[in-house]
Amino acid sequence: MSKKIHTFETFDALRFFAFFKVFLFHIPIVGFSVFNFIKNGGGGAVCFFFSLSGFLITYLILEEKKQTGRMNLHNFFLRRALRIWPLYYLMLLFAFLSPTILSFISLNNSGEGYKPDWFMSVFFLENYKMILTNSFPNVSPLGVMWSLCVEEHFYFIWGIALFFTPLRKTYVLIGASIIFANIARYVFYLNGWSFLDIFTNLDYFAYGAFPAVLFSLFKEDTTRYLAKISDPIKISVLFITLCVVLVFPNIYFRYKELIEPSILGLTFCLIIILIVFENQKFSIGSTNIFSVLGTFTYSLYLMHTIVINLFIKLFEKMELSLTCPSIALLFVLITFSITVAASMLSYYLIEKPFLKLKNKCR
Repeated sequence: MSKKIHTFETFDALRFFAFFKVFLFHIPIVGFSVFNFIKNGGGGAVCFFFSLSGFLITYLILEEKKQTGRMNLHNFFLRRALRIWPLYYLMLLFAFLSPTILSFISLNNSGEGYKPDWFMSVFFLENYKMILTNSFPNVSPLGVMWSLCVEEHFYFIWGIALFFTPLRKTYVLIGASIIFANIARYVFYLNGWSFLDIFTNLDYFAYGAFPAVLFSLFKEDTTRYLAKISDPIKISVLFITLCVVLVFPNIYFRYKELIEPSILGLTFCLIIILIVFENQKFSIGSTNIFSVLGTFTYSLYLMHTIVINLFIKLFEKMELSLTCPSIALLFVLITFSITVAASMLSYYLIEKPFLKLKNKCR
């Protein structure tokens, strides 16, 4: 692609906020009502990652097709592999070696969950292993890798779909994906299967792809329309959507599993639209601490359960109870700090060299 692609620096901060929600969700602290209220909805935060990916991947593909008239499918898959595979397989190796590592430092391995399966993990099928066993792996960070499997499956399906879909028909693909995902969730719901596959999560990507179509193909029309809406209304909409993300996971009702994805998906769509088209009002600069931390989101996501589970065992060994507020706060601060430090190291030593190669595959 010869023309420079627009960068969305605020997205780094959004990624960090989503990660932090997941991080809090995995903190094993109970008994504090405010903390429990805030941490609920970690799964929704992962789905926000899906919507952000749906936007960015769709936008990049549409821009490439606009500028060159075609999509280089080989380079697309190569860029995705260089972004995901190096750290993924390193963490996979660590996961399979973790029982030996824990034994070496005189800590017990978790007896809960199923034993790792090389075949399913190596070929990005961990999510289906979790669905089939209705359980989770007993080593970290395999438990969170289900979402990376979904991402990989999305890249494959979406890349091929957009390769054959005319630019102006992209919205048809988006609409069909939303309908298909709701049907898939209903089938999974009837069979008692977990929503851990690409088909039951495809609409989250599609809701993110919709703003990409508006920004890439209908930017002027959308900008004129949004200009007619007053700033207080836009700010109110953004505030309400953020409240939905925070409050909705704490509300329980019948068939919530079937209804919640559509509500969250539409919410994510609105957030992305406002951030993208109202960049001056809602921008979070690249030098902001949240944006800086957001640069390391991939490593943060993979590292955090390793650190959390390690310190759970260490605190238990030292007989430190997480029911004590000061001990609980100490646990959060230590695990977060070490996760950030390990992720920064991982980013510069492992991710960044491959990112440089990825950026050359244009």
